[in-house]
Amino acid sequence: MIYQPFLFEENIWIAKGTYMDGQGRYHPVAGETKITHTDGRWINDSFMALQGDKQAAYKTRHEIVPMERGQELTTWSSENPAFGKMTGKFIIIDDSIISLFSSGDGTLQGTEYLRLVYEDLYSSRGCILRGEQKISSWAVKLRKK
Repeated sequence: MIYQPFLFEENIWIAKGTYMDGQGRYHPVAGETKITHTDGRWINDSFMALQGDKQAAYKTRHEIVPMERGQELTTWSSENPAFGKMTGKFIIIDDSIISLFSSGDGTLQGTEYLRLVYEDLYSSRGCILRGEQKISSWAVKLRKK
C-alpha cells in the first residue's frame, strides 16, 4: 500500500477546480481542507466557495476514526449545513482514497475519489446524488500548502 499523506499527516490542502451544479452549469471553485489529529479522532475541516459568488460556500467538518499505517478502511461522520449529517467510509486502495457516504435517512448518497499524483498533490472527483438526480459534482486538485 502506498503511503497517503492526506489522512495520515496534519496539513492544509489548497483546493482549486470546477464545481458542477445539478443543472449542469460549471463554476470555478476554490477552498481549503485542514487535517488535524486529536486524541481518538482525526478532523477534516473543509471549505469550498464558488469563485465570484460569496453566497455559495460549503463548509464541512468530518470526524474520522483514526487508522494505523497499513490499515485500509475507516469510518467518518460529518455535519454539513446544506446536507445535514452524513456518514461514510474511507477505503485506501494503492494510490487512491475512495469515500462512500450517505445521509442518515438514505436520501442522499455520494462518493469521492482522491488519487495521489505527487507527494503534495491529489486529484479529487466526486458527486452527491438524491435518488436518480445529481445534486452536484466536482473536479479539483488539492495541493499541500
